[in-house]
Amino acid sequence: MRTLLLVTLGAAALATGGCATVDMERAYEGAAWSGGRGDLDDELNGPGMEILDRWLAETREGRTIVRLGFRDAAEGQVSEDVAHRANIWFRRYADSNCDMRITDEEIRVALVAAARQYQR
Repeated sequence: MRTLLLVTLGAAALATGGCATVDMERAYEGAAWSGGRGDLDDELNGPGMEILDRWLAETREGRTIVRLGFRDAAEGQVSEDVAHRANIWFRRYADSNCDMRITDEEIRVALVAAARQYQR
């Protein structure tokens, strides 16, 4: 199951990977995130939490994406490396129009879509 999800999300990342050619971590702008903390039964911890984008850290869907999409975070411990990789992957995945900006709408849609892929 996890292999299928990784292959599916990997293909999606490759499909959107051509959208941007600059350092994704520093290039994205925007999206005044206004989400709040969700259910904390799947809390993430570790040194990477200070780096992890708020929409991944503060939503149930985001925590699901990190836990199930990044093997190193399966036990809820997020390293700085995992946080950087998760942020970059999600920003590319969420940028549906490849304009190097992610809006609240793009974030919300991507959170739900990616989390559903993992929860099947």
